[in-house]
Amino acid sequence: MNILESKEASANRDANFDKWWDTYGEWFESGDQLVSGESGIQRLHAADGRLLYSKRQVNHLSRSALHPFGRPTILDELQALEALKRLGVRVPEVVFSDARKVNGEWQALLVTEALEGFNSLEDWYLKGTPQSGDEALNQQMLRQLANTVGQMHVGGWEHGRLSPKTIFVKVRMQGDEAVPEIALLGLAKARHHMSTHQASSHDFDYFKAHHQPMPESDWVQFAHAYRGVLESDYIR
Repeated sequence: MNILESKEASANRDANFDKWWDTYGEWFESGDQLVSGESGIQRLHAADGRLLYSKRQVNHLSRSALHPFGRPTILDELQALEALKRLGVRVPEVVFSDARKVNGEWQALLVTEALEGFNSLEDWYLKGTPQSGDEALNQQMLRQLANTVGQMHVGGWEHGRLSPKTIFVKVRMQGDEAVPEIALLGLAKARHHMSTHQASSHDFDYFKAHHQPMPESDWVQFAHAYRGVLESDYIR
C-alpha cells in the first residue's frame, strides 16, 4: 500500500467511525462513569429496519502485559465475539467496531445486531414462553446449552459472567419439530486461556452461584450434560 492509499484508507476509517459515533439512540444501559472511564449502550433503529445496539466508551481501558498503558475494553470484547463465532457459538453479529484516540482520549465503538427472536434464559424461567412448559423441549434446551458452553470452553474461552442473564434462547421450527438455539451475550469480561480447564473453572463456579431462576433440577441436568461434553473432548 502506498502513502496515498494509506491516507485514503485512514480517511475512510475516520469517516466511518464519525458516522457511527454521531448516530444516537435511546439508552439501553445508561452511561456509567467509572474510574476506568465511561461506558454505555444505546439502542439504534437502522434505516433497513434492523435493531442495533451501540456500545460507546470513552477512556474505558484494560491493562495487561501486552498493553501496560491500556487499550479500550471494546477491542477485547470484539476479539471474543470473533473467536466464539469461529468456534460455532452463536453471538451477536458485529456491524461496526473500532477505537481511536482524540485529544488524548480513547473513543471506542461496538455496534451489533440484535438477536431477533431470542429471550434470556432468565425470562425463559421467570416469564415463560409457549415452549418453556414443554418438558421434552426444556431437556433439549439444557443439552444444547451444555454443548454451547462446552464448545466455548474447549476452544479456550472463558465467558466471565455466565448466567441466565447472559444466556439467550430461541426456539425455531425445523419442519414439524421445535429446535432450541442458544446464544451468548455480555462478553466484556471474556478471556482466552491455554486449556479447557482454565477456561471452564471460573465460568462453571460463577454459573453455579448465579443459576437461579433455573431450578436446581435443571442445573444438575445441565452440569451432567456439560461434563459429558468436556469428557468426550478429552477422550478424542
